[in-house]
Amino acid sequence: MIKLTDLLNESPQSDYPPYMYSPVGFGCHVCKYHYIEEGKHMCSNKQYQKYKGTAELVDNNGNQIKDPSKWCSNWFMPKEK
Repeated sequence: MIKLTDLLNESPQSDYPPYMYSPVGFGCHVCKYHYIEEGKHMCSNKQYQKYKGTAELVDNNGNQIKDPSKWCSNWFMPKEK
């Protein structure tokens, strides 16, 4: 059995990626920061840009993301209607 106090005292994992593959379709394509420029999927969020070093949506190897519905980040904000 796990005690709540054990979970609260557990230190966060330093290797947790703030940006990752999301196979369930909850992704950049429905985020308010997503836009398309010159046929490339982009992100206007400054934290994403600082983390990845670019505004372009790229995977962990620097390859251009073709399907933004498969990627998401901690900086996700739903598009406003």
